[in-house]
Amino acid sequence: MDWYVVEAVDKAVSRTKKCLFEPFDFWKWMKLVIIVMLIGGSGGGGGNSYSSNNYNLQDSGPFEGFADSFGGLADQIPTSAPELGLIIAIILLIFALILFFSYVSSVMEFVFVDSLVSNEVKFWEYSRKYLRKGLGLFAFRLLVGILLLAIIVTMALPIVLPLIASSGQNLEETIMVAIISAIFLLIGIILVVAIIGGIISSFVNLSIPVAIYTETGIFRAFANVFGQFRKDWKQIIGYWFGRIILGIAVAIIIGILMLIVMIAVGLFLLLADLLLYFILSTVLPGSDLAIWIFLVPIILIELAFLIFLLAFIALPGRVFMKYHMITFLQQWYPEVEVPVFDMQQINEEEDIRIGKEEEDTAIEDRSENL
Repeated sequence: MDWYVVEAVDKAVSRTKKCLFEPFDFWKWMKLVIIVMLIGGSGGGGGNSYSSNNYNLQDSGPFEGFADSFGGLADQIPTSAPELGLIIAIILLIFALILFFSYVSSVMEFVFVDSLVSNEVKFWEYSRKYLRKGLGLFAFRLLVGILLLAIIVTMALPIVLPLIASSGQNLEETIMVAIISAIFLLIGIILVVAIIGGIISSFVNLSIPVAIYTETGIFRAFANVFGQFRKDWKQIIGYWFGRIILGIAVAIIIGILMLIVMIAVGLFLLLADLLLYFILSTVLPGSDLAIWIFLVPIILIELAFLIFLLAFIALPGRVFMKYHMITFLQQWYPEVEVPVFDMQQINEEEDIRIGKEEEDTAIEDRSENL
C-alpha cells in the first residue's frame, strides 16, 4: 500500500522551490508573508469571580490573610456607572476585534490556498473573491469553538460540583483538593481538546481547497471530505501521523535558522543602538528624555524589521506544509480537480514518459519478431 502522505513530500518540495525561488520575487514573498501573518490565530480568555459571606476564615492557618486581601482587592473594583460603562466598552471592543481578525484569518486561508495553487499572489482580488466563503469558515470555526467549550465544561463539572458541595469544609483542605484536582483536570482537558481540535482542524484544512474548486460552502466541503474519510480512512490516519513528524522536522529546521538570525541580527542591532545611545549622550549631555524620544521610534522600527525578517525565514516552511496538504488531497481525493500551476507540465512529462515506454515496448516487440 502506497502512503500518499509520503509520496506528497517530493512534489511539495518541488512546488515550494518553483513558487518561492524560481525565480525569487521579493514582493511576492512580502504578500505571502502578510497573508500568513493575517492567518495567525487569535483568541481571548476571560475569568469569573465570586464572593461569599458564609466562610469563617479566622482560623484558616496559612490562608489567614486571604479574606482581608480579597476585601482590599474588591474595594478597588469600580462601582460608578461611568467606570463600569468604560470597562464594558473596552471588553466589547476587544471582543469585536477578536471576531474581526478571526474573520480576516478565515478569508486569508482561502487567499493563501488559491495563491499557491495558481502561483499568483493577487491579494486584493482574492480577498474580495473569498469574503463569503471566509464568512462561512468563520461561522464554522465559531461553532467548533462552542463545541470545544462545551466539552471543557462537561469535563470540568465532575470536579467543580463536588468542590461546591463541600464548600462548608475546612478552607485549606478545600483549596488543596481544588489545586490537585485542577492540575489533573487541566492535563485531561488539554489532551482531549488538542486531539479533537487537531482532527477537526485537519478536516477543515482539507475542506478549504474542496470548497474553492467545487464551488461549495465550507459546511458542504467538510461533509464531502468526511465522506471521503469514511471511504479511505487509512490514508488519513497515516496523514495525521505523517504530518506530525513532518511538522516537527520543519519546525526544527526553521527554528534553528530563526535562532541563528535572531542572535546575529539582534546582536548587531543592539550594538548599533548602544553606539547611537553613546553618541546621543555625548551630543545631548544630561537630556535623557530627548535621547529616548529619539531612540524609541528607532527601536520600534527595528523590532518590526526583525519580526518581518523572521516571518520571511518561516515562510518556506508554511508554504511547503500547505503544498504538501494540497498534493496529498490531489491523490487522496482525485474527484476534486485542484488546478495546481505545474499540473500541465507534470501531465506533459507523464505523457512523454508513457510515450517513451510505449516506444521502447514496440522496439522490443520488433526485436523479438526478428
